[in-house]
Amino acid sequence: MSQDVSSSAAYLGGEDGSGQVVEHNVDPDRLADLRAILTEPKARLLQQILASQTGALSAVELAARNEITESTIRDHLRNLQNRDPKIVTVLEADASPVPNGIPRKYYAVTEYGIGLLKQVNLYDQIGILYDMYEAAELELPDIGKRPVTIEEIEWYEHRPSPDWL
Repeated sequence: MSQDVSSSAAYLGGEDGSGQVVEHNVDPDRLADLRAILTEPKARLLQQILASQTGALSAVELAARNEITESTIRDHLRNLQNRDPKIVTVLEADASPVPNGIPRKYYAVTEYGIGLLKQVNLYDQIGILYDMYEAAELELPDIGKRPVTIEEIEWYEHRPSPDWL
């Protein structure tokens, strides 16, 4: 097994079916990004964002689709946002001020993130998820304490949408 330390690529050797040694050019940064999205909650969050009408969801909308807290969702998305290149990016609502209870920040999967999902075959099911969420009866967590419904958030006229989808 050889490794070129002057570049960011690692070379992994292995045998093919004929017993011949084959070298694979593996980008360790991309491999780390693939590992990051392959944790179950992160893969699910990325797919849910892409399965939405606008291609961008707020943490509270994601909490309505999952059994994890908004705080945990933000932590997962922040981790994906802090990678280089970014897997997730934050989009801001197009109006100021934003009405009480309507989120200001929405999360979108970057083109790089979409490429990662395609590479591990987690992109093709997004159409099915879209249909499933359209038919679902979603409720916001702590619905009694919120001044808005999920429908008001979903139909907010100034919510952002990524221009690369």
